[in-house]
Amino acid sequence: MCEELLATQGHRVALLWMHDLGLAEKLEALGCAYFPHAPNDYDALRIAGVEDAASIMTLADDDRLNLQVALKARDVNPDIRVVLRQFNQVLGRKLEQNLPDCSVLSLASHSAATFVGNALDPSCFYALQFPDVDGVQTGFSERAADGLGIAGLSLRAAQQRLRLRIVALNGSPVIPADHVFAPDDDVIVFGRVELLIAGGLGWTTYRVERRKRHLLRLRVGLKKRLRALRTMDPILARVIGAAATIFTLAVVYFAFVLQRDPVTALYFVATTFTSTGYGDITPLGNPPAMIAANLVMFVGVASTGIFIAFVTSALTRAQFTSMQGLRQIRTRGHVLLCGSGNVGMRVIDYLRALHQRVVVVDPNPDPALVEMSRRRQIELLTGDATRDATLDLCNIQSARAVVALTDSDTANLEVALGVRARNPHVPVVMRAQDEAFAGSIGRQFDAIRTYSTTTLAAPAFAMLSRFPGTRGRIAFGDDSYNVGERVQGEVPQPPPAEHCIPLGVCRKGAFLHIDAFEEMEPFDRLLFLVPLSQFQPADEDRDAIGARTT
Repeated sequence: MCEELLATQGHRVALLWMHDLGLAEKLEALGCAYFPHAPNDYDALRIAGVEDAASIMTLADDDRLNLQVALKARDVNPDIRVVLRQFNQVLGRKLEQNLPDCSVLSLASHSAATFVGNALDPSCFYALQFPDVDGVQTGFSERAADGLGIAGLSLRAAQQRLRLRIVALNGSPVIPADHVFAPDDDVIVFGRVELLIAGGLGWTTYRVERRKRHLLRLRVGLKKRLRALRTMDPILARVIGAAATIFTLAVVYFAFVLQRDPVTALYFVATTFTSTGYGDITPLGNPPAMIAANLVMFVGVASTGIFIAFVTSALTRAQFTSMQGLRQIRTRGHVLLCGSGNVGMRVIDYLRALHQRVVVVDPNPDPALVEMSRRRQIELLTGDATRDATLDLCNIQSARAVVALTDSDTANLEVALGVRARNPHVPVVMRAQDEAFAGSIGRQFDAIRTYSTTTLAAPAFAMLSRFPGTRGRIAFGDDSYNVGERVQGEVPQPPPAEHCIPLGVCRKGAFLHIDAFEEMEPFDRLLFLVPLSQFQPADEDRDAIGARTT
């Protein structure tokens, strides 16, 4: 965050946190002031310069601590702008509505959109929900014109075909209206994630010949049934064997004693064995036959009770397994999610909103996940995704995409490599918080795409300190762009910065892309790009710039 702030014009930055020698050395190298004190203390806030600061950003992992520091900072400086990190989006929205000049951002929800967008469309490099919290999922995607299917079309015709906003051509946001797209033109488009996928940017289905697949299923199913017989509970197997033997001998015995045909004898033994006893056939007057019938009844009652107990236990296990246990997944075209922490839960919400089939693997699933599984909203496997046996159950050959979001970078890489070994064509997206490790993965494994939640969210947090409504940052060509959101009044006004690029508006609950700010209407929610080069000073001017402190 300090790096992001110091890279733009007009910022002095001070960091207030508990004493950390390694942190102090890094901040000194950046030219950032460091105050090693507890942040939720009035005196520490005053020492750090909160009384004169332009804004304060509370970014700890603890939501309660962030809120405490923000409110105390507002006590010290009523005019300070507050940027607050909160996982609880509902609380965050209420804080924004009731606390003036306050922006709240959830790192999990902010980064989850990009994980989803990139998983469903490998060319999507940044995604966001617009408007925030309750809006549609939108994304930026970079693709050759030929891959988009717009080669030979003009700008207007291409946008009409794609129903997407074409933002840049070959790295430039300036696109002549009469330009005809060449097959190798590099194009950046923006729009709803569903349209990015529908436009041919997403997953390619690799079909398998149906007859071979059917025969393979039959063969696998037969092997599983034979294996199940061999692994049957020994007590149940003995009970079934003893009951079947007694039942067969009883049929033969009563056929001779009662002088009945085999079918009638079978009927009599079955009614006696199950204690039904219709009374139409009886062994009265034949003491040995009566004793034999009593024995058949006793054996029937005992074996039936044992059988029912085993069946009940099996049904209970089957119900648990169907909700969260390890089992073979039959679903096709699903997104496999490994890990369901804060980011994972947001990813699940976004995927469900896009009507995607979701399979989740987690060794310790949250009760909310179990409830989703019970309602058949997702498929849940309680297991370790780094184990080959678990991955073999996930039907990776038919998966649409795989997202690895466990808390361990190495575990995510292990999952990604295991998935690629089973299906080299499936898109794999993984979280890697360590930037150096993520870079190594990108250089060594081209097919595995890595994202850091911190790296994705840091630019948005940094720009929020100056520009309310910031939604993130993207880069193309030779410039970086701030993604901003702004609510229009009764008279629509373009953003105050220069060279802004309109993307779309939310109008009466519907998302529409626009090509010019003149297309806005009153009370639209506008999404736009701001070139950041205008805020970045030349190297020789950096030391001469004075600014208030963040």
